[in-house]
Amino acid sequence: MSTSRALAELAIHTPGGSLPDSSRQAALKMLLDTCACAHCGREAPGIGELIGLERELAAKGAATVFFSGDKLCLPSAAYCNAAMMHALDFDNNYPGADIHILAMVVPVALACSEESGASGRDCLSSIILGVEVAARIAKPYMRAQKAHAYFLTTSLVGGWGAVATAARLLGLTVDQAVHAMGIYYAHTCGNRQALLERALTKRIQPAIAAKAALYSVLLARRGFTGPEYVFEGKGGFYRCYTQDAPPPVEAFTAVSFGAIEETSVKHFPTCGVHHAVIASALYLKRDYAFEYSDIQRVDFFLREGGGTLVSMPFVPGAYPQIDAQFCAPYAIALALNKGSVAVRDFETGRVLGDRQTMKLAQCTWEQTCFSAMELRHYSRPEAGWKYLKVTLRDGRVLEHGCRSAPFNDPNSMPLPKVREKFRECMTMYGEVTSDVIERVTQAILDFERVTDVGEWVRTTL
Repeated sequence: MSTSRALAELAIHTPGGSLPDSSRQAALKMLLDTCACAHCGREAPGIGELIGLERELAAKGAATVFFSGDKLCLPSAAYCNAAMMHALDFDNNYPGADIHILAMVVPVALACSEESGASGRDCLSSIILGVEVAARIAKPYMRAQKAHAYFLTTSLVGGWGAVATAARLLGLTVDQAVHAMGIYYAHTCGNRQALLERALTKRIQPAIAAKAALYSVLLARRGFTGPEYVFEGKGGFYRCYTQDAPPPVEAFTAVSFGAIEETSVKHFPTCGVHHAVIASALYLKRDYAFEYSDIQRVDFFLREGGGTLVSMPFVPGAYPQIDAQFCAPYAIALALNKGSVAVRDFETGRVLGDRQTMKLAQCTWEQTCFSAMELRHYSRPEAGWKYLKVTLRDGRVLEHGCRSAPFNDPNSMPLPKVREKFRECMTMYGEVTSDVIERVTQAILDFERVTDVGEWVRTTL
């Protein structure tokens, strides 16, 4: 049996009733978090232009573009909605493979459910299985020794999870789903160059994957064919993208399900690479209660070293929001200055107007960004740790380090905290009454009781 056939059978033939209640509860929490991110991403730079172009070019259809009521064809609606969900890089992450799976699987699931008339319970099952498929593909890729660091795992792999979700909801046969996976392989793409240059393209790469996944499924449903051995073939995914031998098919056929439960909610609307040092900055600020004016020097260390991905200096450019989100010095400075790192703090006007944080962020870089060789300066120089050191004007030196970011622990954001995050995201662009927030929150948490997902989307989002 090919790997794609094994994954297609997993996605299509797994009875919804066999999925554990713990996975369903985790999926509801992730649905709430993903919808929260769509709320705060809907007015992010570039999203209006993207939706406007898609509205102009795309065919009308059965799927709803969130917050607008526009009805577009399935790939176009999923494309717009996925872009909103990922726009602020606040959406949940699968730590086992560093991948934003839900930003692709959820918009595809909701679009397909609108067309097929699926219930909330069936839609939720497809989300759980889509996450499972993507995670099983991603884990061996992340373990490969020759995978290029600047490939973007989210869009390389996540689209296959969206293919599995759509194939289940749209009633494809296993053969058709295999072809859909093969067709999607021709679309597989993703790299980090847009992130390095702080370009808007970064926020649409999962959306591109979601759109391609739906196009692949719809084409397979019409009888179009794709290659079957897309994972283990001579030109298959693992050999092409890692140069390593593919794992055996048995690695993908485990009976147990748990990927959705391993998925974590992000605490901060920034690149996850520097979440650990943000947490350290908040810890020091809380425990020592110093003021902005007390800070003389800030040093930090990330495993990536200085001057690569997020350790670069803060220099606001065309999109200050992105510059701030993907800059460790800025996020650290924000935490040390305000004692919090909230999604509202990354609005363009707030970034440009926060002179103290900006000054401290630029000072952080100018004074030093520790390299790996300088870990010996820390009191606990264990490999793999991320460190922050704050030197105060009174001579005190405050240090804190941790091995991983808070969001790497799925239990670090229980449902009550996700509800708080949902409230924060809903109020990003102005005040929203508590009654409205509670009504929308409860509608999402009651998703399994929904008989018509289309009606739910239209009244909830």
